[in-house]
Amino acid sequence: MRRFFNIMDNNMNRSNNFITAQNAREDIIGELEAIIQYENHLEQTSDMSAKNTIRDILKEEKLHVGQLFGLLFQLDPESKTQFENGLKEFQNNNNVN
Repeated sequence: MRRFFNIMDNNMNRSNNFITAQNAREDIIGELEAIIQYENHLEQTSDMSAKNTIRDILKEEKLHVGQLFGLLFQLDPESKTQFENGLKEFQNNNNVN
């Protein structure tokens, strides 16, 4: 996984929750990259065994994203609030209920 920054640098004044939240964000990026990779692999094969295997793994990766967002929202409630506000804004702009 590519590193956008190193949260361990100069973290002497950083709380454990901050570090864990940053790790969760980085892990979310990794899971999203994995989803993109598996979806590309799924489209590139016609073998049904491969498709079934990749679909199963893909579902797990999407589950992991949800779990990591749950952790992030617990550690950083403002992120949860802004995420929910973003969903509402999307729904309002697109007439989605």
